[in-house]
Amino acid sequence: MKALFLVVGSITGRLMRRRRSIAMFFLTASLAPLLFFLALGRTGSFAAEMYNNLTFGLGMATVYPVAALVVSTAALGEERKAHTLPFLLLKPVPRVVIALGALIAAAVSAFVIVEAGVLVTWVVAAVMSGDWSLGIATTVGVAVQCVASAALFVPLGLVLNRATLLGLGYLFLWEGILSSFIAGIQASSIYRIVVSAWADFAAMTVDTYDAVDVILGRVTIGAGGAAAKVAVMALVSVMLTGSILKRRDLVGE
Repeated sequence: MKALFLVVGSITGRLMRRRRSIAMFFLTASLAPLLFFLALGRTGSFAAEMYNNLTFGLGMATVYPVAALVVSTAALGEERKAHTLPFLLLKPVPRVVIALGALIAAAVSAFVIVEAGVLVTWVVAAVMSGDWSLGIATTVGVAVQCVASAALFVPLGLVLNRATLLGLGYLFLWEGILSSFIAGIQASSIYRIVVSAWADFAAMTVDTYDAVDVILGRVTIGAGGAAAKVAVMALVSVMLTGSILKRRDLVGE
């Protein structure tokens, strides 16, 4: 357990460096000024509905996944690129512990960074709508997003030099295009898993519910189902990353 904490602390400290954190904060907080100008002078109910629409239509579709992607691919990717991963592997720590620590560090760091931006938009939405509970559902969705992104992109960052670029391609092609037209792969869409968790807690109007239902397709609303899917992804990711660390001669790189 001590080894796990040391790995998590080491990687988290690097992932939370000021430059990346500030850049990702401005990205995730970009919905706040957009919401402010769209809802300015309108009713509180309009502001609440617009907040929800921006959250699942833009935040969870693009903004939050990109921020989580950038953080997650760096968890072990930066160690490998800087040639510092061999020093981590020289320690008498089981590879699966390093893999689990990297996933936890990536998920926690991404959540802290993304949630900071969410809080800014949450406050704007609450002031304009009078409903301070709006951001609870978003926080749930962000938590699911960060764990799922860590599960997918931590091992990708370990094996590929351009993992972030490939991850962006995945978000655009798989999540943005293919999952919208091919019903059979919608259950594997992280975006839809995240929205299904968010929708379980969100107070939606009829119009918003209809829009969410169209996006989800075959995926049913439910935070429990989303958590279960993400837990399986995390387990597979840890085993895969641990296996990669065992089999590759990283000390010689």
